[in-house]
Amino acid sequence: MLRHGHRVLRYSDDFAVPVTTHAAGERVLELIESALRELDLELNEDKSRIESFDEGVDFPGQTVTARSQAGTTTYVSPLEATVYVTEPGSSIRSRDGRLRVMHRDRQLLSVPYDRVKQVVCTAPTTLTSPFLRRALEHDIEVVLTEEDGDFLGRLHGTGSPGVELRHKQHRLVDKRAEKVDLARIFVAAKIANMRTGLLRAARSGHVEDIEMATDRLRAARGTALVADSEASLMGTEGAATRDYFAGLGRILGDTWAFTHRRRRPPPDPINAMLSFGYTLLTQEAVSAVELAGLDPAAGFLHEMQRGRPSLALDLIEEFRPIIVDPVVLSLSRSAKVSPAGFAQVEDRGCRMDRDTLHLFLAAYERRMLTVAHHPTGRRISYRQALTTQARHLADVIDDRTPVYTPMTWR
Repeated sequence: MLRHGHRVLRYSDDFAVPVTTHAAGERVLELIESALRELDLELNEDKSRIESFDEGVDFPGQTVTARSQAGTTTYVSPLEATVYVTEPGSSIRSRDGRLRVMHRDRQLLSVPYDRVKQVVCTAPTTLTSPFLRRALEHDIEVVLTEEDGDFLGRLHGTGSPGVELRHKQHRLVDKRAEKVDLARIFVAAKIANMRTGLLRAARSGHVEDIEMATDRLRAARGTALVADSEASLMGTEGAATRDYFAGLGRILGDTWAFTHRRRRPPPDPINAMLSFGYTLLTQEAVSAVELAGLDPAAGFLHEMQRGRPSLALDLIEEFRPIIVDPVVLSLSRSAKVSPAGFAQVEDRGCRMDRDTLHLFLAAYERRMLTVAHHPTGRRISYRQALTTQARHLADVIDDRTPVYTPMTWR
């Protein structure tokens, strides 16, 4: 069965083979009967049948449907982690080969440098010279944001820019047809993942009035795949995004008063969490594309603009609905955070208080460490998937792979 390209789900002498059509199921049954005859075995006809996931498949002792979800979530234990510094007035120091976060005379954290991948400072923090030198020596990124998530800047080592690959990237950006081809894939994947996200969220919350939004998203994905210009593609993406966030608003209900996406400044708690999460994800994508030898500023969907990591923004399109948005939905619907954990700040919009920020960062890290199916067939964390997709995109740009395959949510 494996040699013929089929997945076999086995429990003792019971097994199931997923197929896409009834005709494919018939062919699989014939193949199984033929294989068993060679082993002098017979298929139990009374227990063998083709069933639809829409109606439910019994295997073994469990009924699995198209709406079934995994009962457990798998996480990875990373060798390197991100350190978040959220306490105003903290200082990051270096002593005895360890990164130390201090607040006045109290030590908040002490960790070996080889266990740190990135340091994100969301509050005013003193970065000592010894720490900065060690961070550069150990290739540790330091990212500075405002407390509301607005990106300020990042410090990182020189690394290897991959001049030849970046030259190919820049030339490809100048080729309109090839540029639009990649942009179509980014947008179609984002729309597909938004639709899946809506369906998942609606099922778990028993929300039944989003069929119109999901139908429009399905149609928008088809439109995006045949768009012949950047303008028409962006128009399709904009309309689909509005439908998606309107659907999220219905799922969240009246408690959160969320109706649509607004960024600068975020006017409400949901927008505040989304903006903060997208900032974190973008900076991880910048690191991923640089590790792949690409230029973060030269994108295919997002136009080049001073100070904007356009390629990183391209890369996260497929990941926004499967990383940040589920974190926001989970926190909001489980009552782990409440509107009382946010405050309006003049000229800065809505912001998370300290406790809510800690909850959000913990949930975001768990999501990034969650293991998921990747198009390569492997199960890897979302953080690893981001890096893998950046390298896959580099292979496409370098003509080592013919087409970019996005990561889509099942």
